[in-house]
Amino acid sequence: MVYTRYKRIFEYADHSVDVVLIANRDRVDPNFFYLTGYTGGLFESSYAILYPDLHVEVLTSRLEADIARLGPHPVHLPDGYTPAEWMNALRRLIGEASKVGVNFKGISHSDYLALSEGLQGKTLVDVSGALQRARLVKDPDELERIEMAVKITSETVNSVPDLLREGMTEKELQAKIEQGFVERGADSPAFQSIVAFGENTALPHYSPQNRRLRRGEPVLVDVGAKYRLYCADQTRTFFYGGVTQRQRQMYEAVLEAQNAALRLIKKGAEGRAVHLAAAQYIDTTLFKGKFTHGLGHSLGLEVHDGAGFGATSQLVLDENMVLTVEPGVYVVGEGGVRIEDDIVVTQEGYRMLTTTPRELTVVG
Repeated sequence: MVYTRYKRIFEYADHSVDVVLIANRDRVDPNFFYLTGYTGGLFESSYAILYPDLHVEVLTSRLEADIARLGPHPVHLPDGYTPAEWMNALRRLIGEASKVGVNFKGISHSDYLALSEGLQGKTLVDVSGALQRARLVKDPDELERIEMAVKITSETVNSVPDLLREGMTEKELQAKIEQGFVERGADSPAFQSIVAFGENTALPHYSPQNRRLRRGEPVLVDVGAKYRLYCADQTRTFFYGGVTQRQRQMYEAVLEAQNAALRLIKKGAEGRAVHLAAAQYIDTTLFKGKFTHGLGHSLGLEVHDGAGFGATSQLVLDENMVLTVEPGVYVVGEGGVRIEDDIVVTQEGYRMLTTTPRELTVVG
């Protein structure tokens, strides 16, 4: 299946390129792992080269060589350690190619300057858009990994109500959730977990602190497991020790907004229209103007994998795209609600990956 993704990259490139070069240097570039299929290792100071005949070769250091050789690709080392020796090795691998596709979004300015100088005579062409577009549609092996990441996440989030205790801190709950990921087979969290109590639930990108849980408060968990480098992302809002009428209204507004969006999802749907369905519904409720972000984003090697739903989204949905659907309402100083699920786009609709119930849950 890797050959399919290789073909997509060349097809989607805005300019014809002779080879595609991914530099995993000052910044980790997930596209290095997308091309190579490696599921472990850091591969610091490494390059992956994709050729038009749809094979990949790897240039890496002695530090990474042994793990690189566990993969299916030819592995090369520079003759020494100096930048000049690295560039000589890279030039040998690029050969007569004149147009070299590079992920400009994945390299630092200093790396760009080094490539420009080291590959003088070659034209560096930005293929970041082609890489992003290729990664939007998932191959079967990618779907399998994402589904496992989502399964682990859902099972862990299902356990959250049993973990809640009056007086526990946000950081304590975060630790228990992340331990649950590893115990269920995850590699790690996919991103910094968001765990918020009370008024902190109104802050969409909140970092957990030592705030203690009190009865009558919302508990928001926005978490995801990573499995063989692929990410999940799920949010649930629970109510500890009771729920007020206003909290119930807030939850129901978010749930109905999510349902309005889900009804539109299928191959060919416009991402902008899906977002607006949720946003416009919320604006008919008591919480007009309190939905302050895009409806969702693609999932894959990164938790924000390149595109998504939003008011200005140009995305047109295709089969086997994996996206989050996460409307929310946020009232600063009071609290918020977010419900987030992971879905796969199908010809006629979508397949729900998340298995945690979406109904309002009161704990204790």
